[in-house]
Amino acid sequence: MSRIAVVGAGPAGCVATHRLINAGCRVVLFEQGVGLQDFHSARSSIHFSDALAEEQLLDHSSDVTDAGNSALPYVRGKGVGGTSSVNAMVQTWGCPDDYNQWERIFGCTGWGWSSVRQEFQNLHMGSSRSVDLGRFSREVVDVALRMGASGVQHGAACADGAGSVALSVVDGQRLDAFSAYVLPLLRNAESAALLEVRTHSTVEAVVMEGGVAKGVALGDGTEEHFDAVVMCAGAIWSPLLLLRSGLYGPAIGRNLQDHPSLSIIVQMAQNVEETLPEVTSLVVASSAMGESNIHLLPVNATSNGSGMQFAQLAAAVTKVSSRGSVKEVDQKAELSLRSLTTDDDAEAMRAAIILASDVLAPLKESGLVVECYVDNTGTRLHELLAHDQASMAKFVQRQLGAYSHVSGSCAMGNVESEHAAVSTSGSVFNAQGLWVADASVFPDIPRGATQLPTMMVASRIARGIAQQLR
Repeated sequence: MSRIAVVGAGPAGCVATHRLINAGCRVVLFEQGVGLQDFHSARSSIHFSDALAEEQLLDHSSDVTDAGNSALPYVRGKGVGGTSSVNAMVQTWGCPDDYNQWERIFGCTGWGWSSVRQEFQNLHMGSSRSVDLGRFSREVVDVALRMGASGVQHGAACADGAGSVALSVVDGQRLDAFSAYVLPLLRNAESAALLEVRTHSTVEAVVMEGGVAKGVALGDGTEEHFDAVVMCAGAIWSPLLLLRSGLYGPAIGRNLQDHPSLSIIVQMAQNVEETLPEVTSLVVASSAMGESNIHLLPVNATSNGSGMQFAQLAAAVTKVSSRGSVKEVDQKAELSLRSLTTDDDAEAMRAAIILASDVLAPLKESGLVVECYVDNTGTRLHELLAHDQASMAKFVQRQLGAYSHVSGSCAMGNVESEHAAVSTSGSVFNAQGLWVADASVFPDIPRGATQLPTMMVASRIARGIAQQLR
């Protein structure tokens, strides 16, 4: 019976562990952060506001250094469940052609829409919809519909339109990936005998001997041997751990992508007390640069303690060609996202901001909204719109967006190259017994929230690993 180390208990590691255990493998799941019992109330809530829990459940070990800025934190989830424990819970798949292009353009045979659709359907993360969208979210959707958008329930294959979005909520509570995929294993005696979950346990590197992964080196200075190692540490730390392990493929740490976004801060005219998820709806639109490549994501209003209430509208570009990189400096990850560095991406971002302004204008005219700001220093939306495309792109580069969907740093391909670090089965080129099964392997970022695409990839790769190790 194969004994496998899975590194990282975020969405990818949780679903990969589930598939491997169900195939009869023995798994040790390593997670550097906390376990589910720690700060459970904050983790399971549809909101995320407890300051102490926030410190425990967020990873601050990565910085972005784009656009000549001083280092700005790029925050991700930490602890079992990973980012699924702290994100906005939006559950989307991306567009069918995203995956057809993985196959057609990037040489990822077997990853077209017809192949991945069933894997998406096999994932179970709640997919509830809020009965009440909330005041701000509802108004944004209504304005978009009056502007001609179609009414859409967003979730599976993407389509232009405005409406509710599927959320990972069950019985009014957040469903994180650990609760959905690992806890059921631990509650079953047969599967629990095959699984060990180690929290507060840092993997420093993969132990390599003659090109073969033999185990992992741990933060306490020890080494542990395994028959195989599956990296699920995310698009920031999976490539960095490979580099620490002496693997220097030309694509490891390169081809980094994210969805560039601008958070427009919306000052509301009056306070509205609501106990709803912050995100309940989505507007998807097309621009001259591509189909369904713009998101407007309303975030319902919260109070800031001064008596004023603020909502947000995130304007994002989801089909991007800009690519960056990640490297390790003094034990911290340093990201160069290079967002909006291609003309197409910059033009699409400008279109997204203009659309957001058009949607918000009637809300200001009606008196629901007092003012719209694009940073924390008081720059107003109309002031940003007065600038040209290049200036707008530079401004957005200086603002860390709300989406945080970094991916692609160990991209899949049919042969090792500057664009491909792992094979279409997720195995690392020039290494045996070592796989990557998280958002790192996306050859191109899908047009949607990346949690479910990440889990889909991990599920398919883990199935293939189990078959190979039988």
